[in-house]
Amino acid sequence: MITRGITAFLFLIIASVLAFSACDVISEKGLDESLETVPNVTKIEGAENASIRVNNSTTSNFTIDIDNVEWNTLISNGEREAYCIAWKDPISSNNAIYDGVGIYSTEDDEQFKDVNRLFSIKNDLLKADPEITWREIQVAIWELVPFQEFDMNMPVDELPSEVVENGQANFDKEKVQFIIDIVQERNTAKTAEFAGASDLWFGGWDKTMCVIGTSKDDQSLITECDETAFAYGGNYDSDHWGIAGIPWGLEGYANCFPAELSLTSSRWGWTNGKLEEGQYSFPLYAGAGLCNLAKGQYSGDVEIDYSDGKMTVTFSAAEGTSFKETHLHASSEPLPRNGSGKISVAPGQYSSNDDVISSSETEIVYEVNDLSGKVYVIAHAVMTGYESSN
Repeated sequence: MITRGITAFLFLIIASVLAFSACDVISEKGLDESLETVPNVTKIEGAENASIRVNNSTTSNFTIDIDNVEWNTLISNGEREAYCIAWKDPISSNNAIYDGVGIYSTEDDEQFKDVNRLFSIKNDLLKADPEITWREIQVAIWELVPFQEFDMNMPVDELPSEVVENGQANFDKEKVQFIIDIVQERNTAKTAEFAGASDLWFGGWDKTMCVIGTSKDDQSLITECDETAFAYGGNYDSDHWGIAGIPWGLEGYANCFPAELSLTSSRWGWTNGKLEEGQYSFPLYAGAGLCNLAKGQYSGDVEIDYSDGKMTVTFSAAEGTSFKETHLHASSEPLPRNGSGKISVAPGQYSSNDDVISSSETEIVYEVNDLSGKVYVIAHAVMTGYESSN
């Protein structure tokens, strides 16, 4: 017979488990006190004071809803999947809200190199083995992060609770090892088979991840950054290994946003012009921070048909990618202006955003009327996918 005291104790334990999701030890620590050692992540301008709502998920460790982020090319407001970084640290995941949280980029951070690579091939991994679940991805992250110790073969009672069920590990260790071997390029028959089937087998492009940080510059969660893309009307061959565009002076049509508008790795883009009436085809490049095509990823095309004062602009996504959102500026002015008349590069201020005439996940068509003379075009898209590196 269970005593009243034991019953009360069990109730407190169950309540704690419901209130907190392990990353993993239950304590009073939260998102604002996660890791003591902070790798060389880079703060994202415009995302220094985010609000994060955290819930459990069935397709990833967490679902997070981001709010209060100003425009940048790496992370936007909205819902997305997320995973733990610090396996020992807890986080409230029952619709908990964390305010004043910073978000950081893992670009060029050696300590996140393997995790970046994991997410660059994640879609191909799931395609090659549909039985891989978010738990194998999560355990692989813990194993691949070098600034903490984690061993998936540790005793079950020491493993984080989200990868344990009925006293047993509920993830496949062989699949986790397969993921790790691929990411770290270990030459085994199975990884060689994957390499032969994968279009993304280390083609020189790793996805940049976003770290959900804290007011103390620590972090606890990791999520895929947005892949924001701009149409590029320059000369690819001559500029691929350097900065694609000296402001207002590039051969071709692409003009990198002026430095005086706070051009940074998270605030960049091209305005293309001046364009006379005619037909044009510009590639979309994602991830080309500071307009550097050497870091860019081809992600689609923008077709422009300008005739008799009317411009039809068609965004087409590359194979394996899709559009989350697109924005268009077609005007005699090279850059849009905000409500106060000041120049702005925020996509929400683009002059032709309301001119969409048809829309799908892979093709967006705009029709802009009442244009005249030579014009400029900024074509911006937020992309998902990247199963192909065409």
